[in-house]
Amino acid sequence: MITAALATTFFVAFAVTAVLTPPLIRLSLREGWVAVPGPRHVHRKPTPTVGGVAMIAGFAAALLLSFALERLDPALRRSPFEHLRLGLLLAGMSLVAIVSLIDDLRDLPALPRLAVHIVAALVAVGPYLWEQTLNPEARGIVLTAFNFPFIEQVHLHNLSPWLAIAATVFWIVGMQNMVNWADGLDGLAGGVTLIAATILALHTLRLEPPQFTVALLPLALAGACAGFLPFNLHPARTFMGDVGAMTIGYVLGVSAIIGGAKLATALLVMGVPLIDMAWLIAARTLQGRSAAHAGRDHLHHRLLDLGLTQRQVVAVYYVVSASFGAIALLDVPPVAKLAALIVLGALVLGFILYASRARRGTAPQKI
Repeated sequence: MITAALATTFFVAFAVTAVLTPPLIRLSLREGWVAVPGPRHVHRKPTPTVGGVAMIAGFAAALLLSFALERLDPALRRSPFEHLRLGLLLAGMSLVAIVSLIDDLRDLPALPRLAVHIVAALVAVGPYLWEQTLNPEARGIVLTAFNFPFIEQVHLHNLSPWLAIAATVFWIVGMQNMVNWADGLDGLAGGVTLIAATILALHTLRLEPPQFTVALLPLALAGACAGFLPFNLHPARTFMGDVGAMTIGYVLGVSAIIGGAKLATALLVMGVPLIDMAWLIAARTLQGRSAAHAGRDHLHHRLLDLGLTQRQVVAVYYVVSASFGAIALLDVPPVAKLAALIVLGALVLGFILYASRARRGTAPQKI
């Protein structure tokens, strides 16, 4: 029964997303909700850009269905703490989705959008924001502690509840923007998020005892991404837009915290876009540009400029994400996972430096 419930959650998210995407494409074309090709874009024709709405609907449908699944088996029954956290998740992601959809249609300034992302992260923190107690758990989604090599555990709550709150906000906001920045090629953000959500679900199910109710969350996210990818792989029929990228980034960030921090797992799977984002923030700041400035200096753009096709670049991201995600699932000491993350970081940074010095054409490849 538990296996059936897990599979049902995934396939409901998949089916709802897949069914809603085609009519959403038609609506976007009729209303003019399209991304027009420009100098920093790689697509060649106006493409519908709010496909993420279907992903959000699929994820929400699967998550709401999971409440009904609680009646099927005692192992699927959530605690009051979990019910509260899922309510906070739905409230926070709704805020992100609404503002991001407006941004897709009206192009909002960067600072107001960032403010909304921070507020949405604080919504996830919930009552812990003012209670700042563990009774016996936090009443909210908060990073109270995490494992670190050579140290058994870092207790942020014990050091300072405000430190735990700040770390939570930083993590969730960072994940949102990281997924959004990765959404530069057909199928890239959706596929990497699918891999990350799947790895997080498997990690949760491999714990002792398994966290079946927690696993439903990343499984619903994985299903939504899987249902959207057939329409987003190159050549894309639709883009997820900020409404999709920001919202699934929010859910992914929460999924890595809820039910016990799984930050190392998320970092390994999302290592490439994470390092790319950190590099761009540093490079743009040193050049006197805003970190939020749009441009063609992302790693996936550099790979295109070196002559790879969109499909090849996306495949590289998939393979690296899946490989390091598999390492996260191995029963190895935390120091080994840290070493893997360092190796990944060195490889990505090394290639970024190499690509920066390459003297090839910068125009997107025709594919």
